[in-house]
Amino acid sequence: MSSPRPETPTPPESAAARHRRLSRPATAAVGWVLAHLIAVVWIAVAGTSTGDVRYYHSGLAGLDPTAMDEYPEVGTWPARIVEWLTPSQDAFVVGFVVLSLLVSALFTVYLWRAGTPRGTVWPAWFWILFAAGSGPIFLTRLDIFPGILVAGFAAMLFAGARYSRLATVLLAVATMMKLWPGVLGAALVGGFRRAGTWVRVAWFLASLVVLCLLVVALGETDRLLSPLTYQGDRGLQVESIGATPFMLAAGLHDLMSSSANPWTVSYASSKSYEIAGPGVGVALTVLTLLTAASILLALGWALRRLLRDDWTPGRAVTFAMMLIMLIIVTNKVFSPQYLAWIAPIAAVALLVSRRAGGGSTTSTIGTIVAVEILVAALLTTLVYPVFYDWLIANPPDFAATVVLALRNVVVLVLTATCAWWALRPAGHPGWSEDAPAPADSARAAG
Repeated sequence: MSSPRPETPTPPESAAARHRRLSRPATAAVGWVLAHLIAVVWIAVAGTSTGDVRYYHSGLAGLDPTAMDEYPEVGTWPARIVEWLTPSQDAFVVGFVVLSLLVSALFTVYLWRAGTPRGTVWPAWFWILFAAGSGPIFLTRLDIFPGILVAGFAAMLFAGARYSRLATVLLAVATMMKLWPGVLGAALVGGFRRAGTWVRVAWFLASLVVLCLLVVALGETDRLLSPLTYQGDRGLQVESIGATPFMLAAGLHDLMSSSANPWTVSYASSKSYEIAGPGVGVALTVLTLLTAASILLALGWALRRLLRDDWTPGRAVTFAMMLIMLIIVTNKVFSPQYLAWIAPIAAVALLVSRRAGGGSTTSTIGTIVAVEILVAALLTTLVYPVFYDWLIANPPDFAATVVLALRNVVVLVLTATCAWWALRPAGHPGWSEDAPAPADSARAAG
């Protein structure tokens, strides 16, 4: 009787085989569905994160006249479309999630179609993984819409001079939706003698004027200013970078001392949870100064490009990414959906950098940025909604504050990486001034 033949071990899958499998449209489609199904099931089964969507409906349907005062009028338009098409609040929630899914699907298709001709599927998979890691917040906030528009702005800059006007229009619409993209207007500035500089700036400003006039014509003049005054009155939100030391101190106090906790967490008139106590006032002042410094940095960058005449789409987009992160880390508010500001434009930058030179240092930095965003997204989901009830307890749970601190450390590291990418010396390899556009390799950045 012959002895049994030993089993031959299965060889590990090669990198090339793994890349071929991930490059199949069917694989990407299944991945996209599973990634978004995480959020959909979370929302449908637990009703998690639907409070804001119902809040949108209350404001748009006239059930609460004070609702959505913090949103610019243009920023409410996606929700208004859903409100017009749905008969009830429950239907509105479903419609809003469906609209967010549609926008995410279209963006994924763009990344896939732009990347696969040159074998660059990582940007599309980055977006799919970001959706999976972001949980229910990804589909239940308005922030995804200006975030995608800013990504469109970046893509059009890379598509060449003929698309620069469309890029500025998209940036103007994003600005009118959420205000913060307005700072990115500094990235439009190139050399003083370049006609393209003044065309981009003029179209951006003209688009803002047209949108303002449209809002006035619709009778929503109050919404042009109410978001500014609303933000000015806010305190230090518990999730913000500036609040982190005080949240840790508040959580640690009850473990170390039996005396009354000097820090308190409460629901404020800003419709968010804020922390108050020793040092918070100083932190608010410091954050205000840092935000002002970020704006001055944007103006200084624009002036430098005006004088040096060394503007390129790659330089503009990476600087815009750095500005977005500076806005987030110096803000006295850090809502969980804010990562939707950086992820879409990061996907476009990753796409172009990998197509310009897959093995370059620039491409490597883009990959590092993408991984850091994914880690931040996972930790943000732990902060909200997983540990949020413990975080906003009074006093906050120490373990929950540690998770918050870890997330915020990753966000600070992400900010530093974006700054490294944006401020590297000109002429570094892999980020050609004439890098092929994402949409069509025949369109060179002019």
